[in-house]
Amino acid sequence: MVLVKENKSWEEALEYCQNLFLPNNSDLHFDLLSIEPGDDHVYVMKEVIKADTEEVWTGLRFLAGEWLWVNGEEMLYRDLPPCPITRHYCGALLKNDTGSVEARDCLERKNFLCYSYSLHH
Repeated sequence: MVLVKENKSWEEALEYCQNLFLPNNSDLHFDLLSIEPGDDHVYVMKEVIKADTEEVWTGLRFLAGEWLWVNGEEMLYRDLPPCPITRHYCGALLKNDTGSVEARDCLERKNFLCYSYSLHH
């Protein structure tokens, strides 16, 4: 997992992560971070608090009437609005104590988290 301390819109952050690569490791790919409540969340929050922005983008997006992770994982956070206000269709993690996931305007510029995965699980 990599915290990127550059301020980008959600789409720019997604593109940035997906264009990352490690030389000599073509099996490894990157994406905006998808997480679940619990141990993953605690680990991720240790990185989030290092961000230069109060919130960081995650790979959470509101599409076709539901919240989805870009990697297809099941969305387990239940506190997101079922019908977010206009343009608040992207999910950000807050740097505060609760570390909640909130709906934000996708054009806001924030730090973001990328993670790596292998195509050969």
